[in-house]
Amino acid sequence: MNFNECLREGWLAETGEKDVNKAKELLTLAEHKQAFWKDVENMAEKYPSLFIEGHYEIIKELVVAILSIDGWKATNHDCLFQYLIEKKQALELDFEYVNELRKLRNRIDYHGIKISADLWKQNKMKIKLVIKTLQDYVKKHLSSTV
Repeated sequence: MNFNECLREGWLAETGEKDVNKAKELLTLAEHKQAFWKDVENMAEKYPSLFIEGHYEIIKELVVAILSIDGWKATNHDCLFQYLIEKKQALELDFEYVNELRKLRNRIDYHGIKISADLWKQNKMKIKLVIKTLQDYVKKHLSSTV
Protein backbone atom coordinates (compact mmCIF):
# COMPACT_ATOMS: atom_id res chain seq x y z
CA MET A 1 0.00 0.00 0.00
CA ASN A 2 1.19 3.54 -0.66
CA PHE A 3 0.03 7.05 0.21
CA ASN A 4 -2.15 7.49 -2.89
CA GLU A 5 -3.85 4.12 -2.37
CA CYS A 6 -4.61 5.12 1.22
CA LEU A 7 -6.22 8.34 -0.03
CA ARG A 8 -8.13 6.60 -2.82
CA GLU A 9 -9.52 3.94 -0.45
CA GLY A 10 -10.51 6.56 2.13
CA TRP A 11 -8.19 5.10 4.78
CA LEU A 12 -6.29 8.38 4.98
CA ALA A 13 -7.93 11.77 4.79
CA GLU A 14 -7.47 15.40 5.63
CA THR A 15 -9.93 16.43 8.33
CA GLY A 16 -9.58 20.14 7.69
CA GLU A 17 -9.09 20.66 11.41
CA LYS A 18 -5.96 20.41 13.53
CA ASP A 19 -6.73 18.53 16.74
CA VAL A 20 -4.08 19.82 19.14
CA ASN A 21 -5.96 18.57 22.22
CA LYS A 22 -5.99 15.03 20.88
CA ALA A 23 -2.27 15.28 20.12
CA LYS A 24 -1.58 16.48 23.68
CA GLU A 25 -3.61 13.62 25.14
CA LEU A 26 -1.80 11.08 22.97
CA LEU A 27 1.58 12.52 23.96
CA THR A 28 0.61 12.22 27.62
CA LEU A 29 -0.55 8.63 27.06
CA ALA A 30 2.69 7.76 25.26
CA GLU A 31 4.74 9.21 28.10
CA HIS A 32 2.65 7.29 30.65
CA LYS A 33 3.27 4.05 28.78
CA GLN A 34 6.97 4.80 28.49
CA ALA A 35 7.16 5.22 32.27
CA PHE A 36 5.40 1.89 32.73
CA TRP A 37 7.74 0.00 30.39
CA LYS A 38 10.73 1.59 32.05
CA ASP A 39 9.46 0.50 35.49
CA VAL A 40 9.13 -3.13 34.37
CA GLU A 41 12.21 -3.25 32.14
CA ASN A 42 13.68 -6.01 34.31
CA MET A 43 10.92 -8.30 32.94
CA ALA A 44 11.83 -7.83 29.27
CA GLU A 45 13.72 -11.09 29.02
CA LYS A 46 10.69 -13.02 30.26
CA TYR A 47 8.10 -11.15 28.13
CA PRO A 48 9.87 -9.82 25.00
CA SER A 49 6.76 -10.03 22.80
CA LEU A 50 4.89 -7.73 25.18
CA PHE A 51 7.77 -5.27 25.13
CA ILE A 52 7.86 -5.13 21.32
CA GLU A 53 4.09 -4.78 21.16
CA GLY A 54 3.95 -2.17 23.92
CA HIS A 55 6.67 0.00 22.42
CA TYR A 56 5.08 -0.27 18.98
CA GLU A 57 1.85 1.08 20.49
CA ILE A 58 3.76 4.11 21.78
CA ILE A 59 5.10 4.72 18.27
CA LYS A 60 1.61 4.39 16.80
CA GLU A 61 0.14 6.85 19.31
CA LEU A 62 2.84 9.41 18.55
CA VAL A 63 2.20 9.04 14.82
CA VAL A 64 -1.53 9.54 15.39
CA ALA A 65 -0.60 12.68 17.36
CA ILE A 66 1.41 13.95 14.38
CA LEU A 67 -1.51 13.38 12.04
CA SER A 68 -3.81 15.15 14.51
CA ILE A 69 -1.50 18.16 14.64
CA ASP A 70 -1.50 18.27 10.84
CA GLY A 71 -5.27 17.85 10.49
CA TRP A 72 -5.26 14.30 9.10
CA LYS A 73 -6.65 10.93 10.15
CA ALA A 74 -5.95 7.34 9.17
CA THR A 75 -8.13 4.32 9.73
CA ASN A 76 -5.33 1.75 9.74
CA HIS A 77 -1.73 1.49 10.87
CA ASP A 78 -0.30 1.01 7.39
CA CYS A 79 -1.77 4.32 6.22
CA LEU A 80 -0.52 6.08 9.36
CA PHE A 81 2.99 5.19 8.33
CA GLN A 82 2.35 5.94 4.67
CA TYR A 83 1.52 9.47 5.80
CA LEU A 84 4.87 9.73 7.56
CA ILE A 85 6.72 8.45 4.50
CA GLU A 86 4.95 10.94 2.23
CA LYS A 87 4.82 14.01 4.46
CA LYS A 88 7.52 13.69 7.13
CA GLN A 89 10.75 12.79 5.35
CA ALA A 90 12.46 15.50 7.43
CA LEU A 91 12.13 13.21 10.46
CA GLU A 92 14.86 11.07 8.89
CA LEU A 93 13.37 7.90 10.33
CA ASP A 94 14.11 4.48 8.95
CA PHE A 95 10.59 4.10 7.56
CA GLU A 96 11.28 0.59 6.30
CA TYR A 97 12.28 -0.42 9.84
CA VAL A 98 9.11 1.11 11.32
CA ASN A 99 7.03 -0.79 8.75
CA GLU A 100 8.82 -4.05 9.64
CA LEU A 101 8.08 -3.32 13.29
CA ARG A 102 4.39 -2.89 12.38
CA LYS A 103 4.42 -6.26 10.63
CA LEU A 104 6.13 -7.89 13.61
CA ARG A 105 3.53 -6.43 15.96
CA ASN A 106 0.79 -7.78 13.69
CA ARG A 107 2.34 -11.26 13.79
CA ILE A 108 2.42 -11.05 17.59
CA ASP A 109 -1.16 -9.75 17.90
CA TYR A 110 -2.92 -11.67 15.14
CA HIS A 111 -0.91 -14.89 14.89
CA GLY A 112 0.26 -15.31 18.45
CA ILE A 113 3.95 -15.57 17.64
CA LYS A 114 6.39 -15.20 20.48
CA ILE A 115 9.69 -13.49 19.94
CA SER A 116 12.97 -14.16 21.64
CA ALA A 117 14.54 -12.01 24.31
CA ASP A 118 17.47 -11.56 21.92
CA LEU A 119 15.18 -9.97 19.32
CA TRP A 120 13.99 -7.46 21.92
CA LYS A 121 17.59 -6.75 22.95
CA GLN A 122 18.64 -6.25 19.32
CA ASN A 123 15.79 -3.82 18.67
CA LYS A 124 15.40 -2.01 21.98
CA MET A 125 17.72 0.92 21.27
CA LYS A 126 16.44 1.47 17.74
CA ILE A 127 12.82 1.38 18.91
CA LYS A 128 13.58 3.86 21.68
CA LEU A 129 15.31 6.14 19.15
CA VAL A 130 12.21 6.07 16.92
CA ILE A 131 10.06 6.93 19.95
CA LYS A 132 12.35 9.79 20.96
CA THR A 133 12.39 11.22 17.42
CA LEU A 134 8.59 11.14 17.19
CA GLN A 135 8.14 12.45 20.73
CA ASP A 136 10.52 15.36 20.14
CA TYR A 137 8.68 16.22 16.93
CA VAL A 138 5.27 16.20 18.67
CA LYS A 139 6.53 18.30 21.59
CA LYS A 140 8.14 20.83 19.26
CA HIS A 141 5.03 21.20 17.15
CA LEU A 142 2.69 21.37 20.12
CA SER A 143 4.78 24.13 21.69
CA SER A 144 4.61 26.12 18.45
CA THR A 145 0.78 25.90 18.40
CA VAL A 146 0.38 27.56 21.82
